[in-house]
Amino acid sequence: METKQEPSVLKCHNIIVSAKGMTETHGTKIIIFVPAAEAGQVVLKFGRAEHRPALSLSIGIIMALIGLFGLVEFFIVPRGYRYELGMMTFGVIGGSLIFDTLKQRYFLEVDRKSGICRLVFSKQAQRAEIESFCRDVRTNYQYQIEERLSLP
Repeated sequence: METKQEPSVLKCHNIIVSAKGMTETHGTKIIIFVPAAEAGQVVLKFGRAEHRPALSLSIGIIMALIGLFGLVEFFIVPRGYRYELGMMTFGVIGGSLIFDTLKQRYFLEVDRKSGICRLVFSKQAQRAEIESFCRDVRTNYQYQIEERLSLP
């Protein structure tokens, strides 16, 4: 009796690839899962990995301006500070959105039937290990990963 042995699951930091599909994880939680049947062209890129950068940047700027206004109000008008602290919290969240939109990372851009999906590698992932991971994925699975890397 012959058994067909599937290759093991391949993992590079927070990206997992198996015969079932490709996954981006955060800790033990699955962030994005792309089934193998839906995965089309896969491209390895380096750059801004945000899915909708203009929208995220716009929302971040608006929230940061609200926070800045709350900070100014806090020092100019010394009355109750409950609203000003809430506005400053919006500013912190807005700053985080701006930072996340502008940071550059390695990511896999997967062309699916429902649109483009980006699987972002963690910031600790280095180019050499990502390229090695992509070679292993090409040899073990049906995914053909094209590399379009600019120099980081």
